[in-house]
Amino acid sequence: MSEASVPIIDAYTHCGVNKYLPIENVADTMDQAGVSKAVLAQHLGEFDNSYIQEIVANNPERYAGVCLVDHESSRCQATLEQLAASGTCQGVRWPIAPDIDNLDQVFLTLDLDLIVVAYFPGSMAACVDALDRLVQRHPTGRIVVSHLGNPTEDDVDPLNSFRQAGVLDVLTSESILVQLSGMEMTTEFPHATLYDLVGTLFETVGPHRMTWGSNYPVVGTAEDYLAELQLLLDGRLPIPTDAIPAVAGGNALALWFSC
Repeated sequence: MSEASVPIIDAYTHCGVNKYLPIENVADTMDQAGVSKAVLAQHLGEFDNSYIQEIVANNPERYAGVCLVDHESSRCQATLEQLAASGTCQGVRWPIAPDIDNLDQVFLTLDLDLIVVAYFPGSMAACVDALDRLVQRHPTGRIVVSHLGNPTEDDVDPLNSFRQAGVLDVLTSESILVQLSGMEMTTEFPHATLYDLVGTLFETVGPHRMTWGSNYPVVGTAEDYLAELQLLLDGRLPIPTDAIPAVAGGNALALWFSC
């Protein structure tokens, strides 16, 4: 597949001044990899989104912003409303787990027409009921399941765990997209033990509901970033060749940059 045949968009990367790398480093890595646009996801523990919002405001053609909000704050609703009206926040990253009481705030995020980027610290297999509640209430909402739903490192058969928990059933909802990212958090490159999971998730959501994200700099160096991307572009992952352009950029373009 030629580079000219697909606009490559990184649908999940980090940047920051207190953690990870500043935007200049991220942009340089993107340029080296031929990535034209990126979605900047706030890192856990940081509720000051001004850095990401400033980047998006200065270059909205290249960057979209995913912010983080403290669900325990008395200003949570006001903050979400401000973010929705800002034009510099396209989505909110929400951790979802049985011991986190934040579904009302996630509902509000969807009410405000913001994209929910769902992070499952204990695996999506433990959160099927919560995710089902979200899609039942917001069948036309937009929910991104980050990092393949966070299969755990000690799960030797994450596909079977997902299947038994009912994950594949809830993923049939048209409101959910699966993000091809974070494989480095549980497996060594080239992540062959996750290919059955990747292939089945693709079969479940189809060619228009999967996006690629680097998870930079968690993924490693700029060379690691490019190597992870090339797994997709070179057809080494169990994703049909004709779907690669959509997964590598087309779907993210429509989701994050169509407004």
